[in-house]
Amino acid sequence: MKKFTCPYCYGVHDIGKIGMKCSYNVPGRADKCIGNVQKDSAGWIPERDKSRCLKCTAAKKSVFCNVLNKEVPADFLNEESFSVALLGAKASGKSNYIGVLINEIKRKMTPAFNCSLSLAASEESREYYNSHYYDPLFKHGRVVDATSQDEIPPLIFPLRFMDEKNRIKKIAALSFYDTAGENLNDTDQMLITNQYISNANGIILLLDPLQVTSIREKLQGKIPLPAQNTDVNDVLARVIQNIRDVKNIKGTIKVPLALAFTKIDALEEFDVLKEDSCLRYESEHLQRGVFVQTDFDSVNIEMQDLLENWLDAELVQQMKNFEKFAFFGVSSLGGVPNGTNLSASGIKPRRVLDPLLWLLAQNKYIKTVKK
Repeated sequence: MKKFTCPYCYGVHDIGKIGMKCSYNVPGRADKCIGNVQKDSAGWIPERDKSRCLKCTAAKKSVFCNVLNKEVPADFLNEESFSVALLGAKASGKSNYIGVLINEIKRKMTPAFNCSLSLAASEESREYYNSHYYDPLFKHGRVVDATSQDEIPPLIFPLRFMDEKNRIKKIAALSFYDTAGENLNDTDQMLITNQYISNANGIILLLDPLQVTSIREKLQGKIPLPAQNTDVNDVLARVIQNIRDVKNIKGTIKVPLALAFTKIDALEEFDVLKEDSCLRYESEHLQRGVFVQTDFDSVNIEMQDLLENWLDAELVQQMKNFEKFAFFGVSSLGGVPNGTNLSASGIKPRRVLDPLLWLLAQNKYIKTVKK
C-alpha cells in the first residue's frame, strides 16, 4: 500500500490505514459513485475499498491524517514529501522570515530553478499566509505580529520542480510551522507543541545575533535591542533532546540542520560585519540556478569565524550532534525597522533562501556545482 508523509504531523502513513472521502455522495449532489462504494453516514470510505478508490479518475479524493484529522492536499500523497521544521526563539525574527521566505520562493526561486510554488493546494494555508504575513509586510509596511502560543495552522505549499519540457519531475511538499518561541523554552512543552520536529526532513533554526552579549554591548544605545530571552544554546539543546527522546537515537542525528543568524542587516549597518563580507551580498545560487558550493563554503566559514568571536565553543560543539550542519546569515527585511514600521526603503531581503536551498541540495532536489 502506498505511503506518504503527512505535512501536519510529519509522520509517514499508510494510505490504506487513514480516513478517506471522495466528492461523490456529498450533500447537494444527486449523482452516485460509479463503483458503488458504500460509505458510512459521515461519508468515510471503507478500508476494503480504499485501494480501488485511489485509482478512480471520476472523483476528487480527500485523505485525512489519522493523528490530527486534517485533510492532506493531493500533492503530499507521495513519498517525496519534504518537511522543514522552522524553529526560532522568541524575537528571533521567525515570523518576518517566514513571510519573506515564501515571497522569495515565488519571486526569485521559481524562475531560477524552474519550479512553481502552489498556494492553492491548501486554502487554509493560503488565507493564513496572506492575512498574517504577506499583507502586513508587503501591503501595510509593518513587521509581522509576534506568534501567539495558541495552535496555528502550518503553512503547506507544494514546490513542483519541472524538467526541460516543463513536466513535473519532483515535488518538495513544503510545510512550515510558525510555532511561538515560548514553546521552545521547556523540553516537555516542546514535546507537546512541536511534535513534528522529530519527523522533519530538515531543520532551520533561527537565532537572533542581538541576543549575543558581545554584540548587545557593541550596539547598546544605537538601535532598540530586544529583551534578552532563552539562551541560544538552551534552545538547540532542547531540539537535540526532543529528537533523541522521540527517535531513541544514540549516534549522530541524520536530519540536516541549518543554523541561521537573522538580522544581519543590523550587524552590517553598525560595522559588526567586515567590509568585504560575503553576507553583504545576495548568493550566487539564484543567479546561476544551481547550488554553488564555493558560495556556500564562503558563508559557512565566515559564520563560523564570527561565532568564535561572538560565542563560546558550546554552540558549535552541540551542532556536532548532527551528521550534517551548516551556518548561515540572513536578512529578512534588509534594514532595521522603526518600531513596528518597516524601513522607508522597503523590504530588501538578502540570503533568505540560502538555508532552504542547502536543505534541498542535501536531498537532491536541486543540482550542486563545486564552483
